[in-house]
Amino acid sequence: MSINFYKKYYGLFLLIIDLIIFYLSLLLVVAFRFQNNISEQIVFDHLIAFTPLIALSMFLYFINNLYDYGFKLKGSDFVAFFGRIQLFIFLIGIVYFYIMPIGLTPKTNLILFWILASLLIYFNHTFVSYKSPLEKINVLFLKDTKLHSEIQKTVNDNDFFGIKIFIYPETSDLEYLKDFIIQNNIQTVVLDDKKVSNDKLYSLLFDNINFQTFEVFYESIFRKIPVEVIEHDWFLEKINPNKYSLSVFAKRLFDVFLSLLFLIITFPLWIIVILLIKLTSKGPIFYLSKRCGKNNKDIVLYKFRTMQENARQDGPAWTLPGDKRITLIGQFLRRFYIDEWPQFINILKGDISFVGPRPEEKELANVFKENINFYNIRHLVTPGLTGWAQINQKNTHSINEAQEKLKYDLFYIKNYSIWLDLYIIIKTLKVPFV
Repeated sequence: MSINFYKKYYGLFLLIIDLIIFYLSLLLVVAFRFQNNISEQIVFDHLIAFTPLIALSMFLYFINNLYDYGFKLKGSDFVAFFGRIQLFIFLIGIVYFYIMPIGLTPKTNLILFWILASLLIYFNHTFVSYKSPLEKINVLFLKDTKLHSEIQKTVNDNDFFGIKIFIYPETSDLEYLKDFIIQNNIQTVVLDDKKVSNDKLYSLLFDNINFQTFEVFYESIFRKIPVEVIEHDWFLEKINPNKYSLSVFAKRLFDVFLSLLFLIITFPLWIIVILLIKLTSKGPIFYLSKRCGKNNKDIVLYKFRTMQENARQDGPAWTLPGDKRITLIGQFLRRFYIDEWPQFINILKGDISFVGPRPEEKELANVFKENINFYNIRHLVTPGLTGWAQINQKNTHSINEAQEKLKYDLFYIKNYSIWLDLYIIIKTLKVPFV
């Protein structure tokens, strides 16, 4: 089985097993509870009643990355994470069965079903994540730099990549390259420069050796762009701001419709939030943040104020965990991202989109431009409320982290599609739940 095939269908395989577990658990509980009184109608009623809860469960598993190949949480961290999701779904199940008029109000059945299904699904995910049917693909780097060594350590220390990286010794004569490849059963050679002449590379094709550029290899493994090694010609070849004009038009229609819908639905809650802010701290209701938008134009983002009055009188600064400037209500608003709600007005205005590189404060953006190569490229597109970087990386607190964020932003710009936007929006929904 190839690594690419396994990665592609890993999530689908887990999903199908989970689906079987859910319905098998339900049938076992129904059989146990009703025993001699069981009938087709009882089984049918339970299948119909429980299916929406099962569908919701699998959706939450998906947006919380449980079907992602290489999901990183293990041991007690995974138990706590999975437990929070299951508890949330169980509480939803109680509300669903005892408030909605669906004809069934199971008590013991719901508890037994949820305990059995939770245990089996936990063991399913734990077993599959630890037991990969793959033999690792051996990959050879022809260059040895700090970046290459870091990637080698990261990949070789994590079995879920399904790859083992070798680095060709700098001191070795290139005449021994083929012997090195045979000795270590290398299947893929990653190219960085013209270190090996074309005739040597060409001859290796007859030995079934695959070749990839470093940029392609890095992007396929980490789903981001290695800004440390790309040059200006990469952008000329890969980035075309006008490539998806029809998709951009459809995206704008989607932005307008969804932002209007959200503002209408949440309007009553805005009144409550505004009252809580005014009653618990001095200062304005909204915080106006000057940001860098598309084509470096200044935009002003609207947010509910979550900090004390004049918290940023000395200028912009990264918000660190436990920041004492954040009010008590502000902590709650930030925890559930309610402070971002006013930005739906920005989406309606066209300042930002639902998905795109997250706009930085103007002063910080200027610092990043001076210290990070190609940082300004992210301003080619409309910034977003959420983005590829937001679902793959935590908040930025340093220039190094801002560079990592740029790698994800460039991946998004290069690979933009409506389907990628939809995937990012769905994945962003995990925030309130865990």
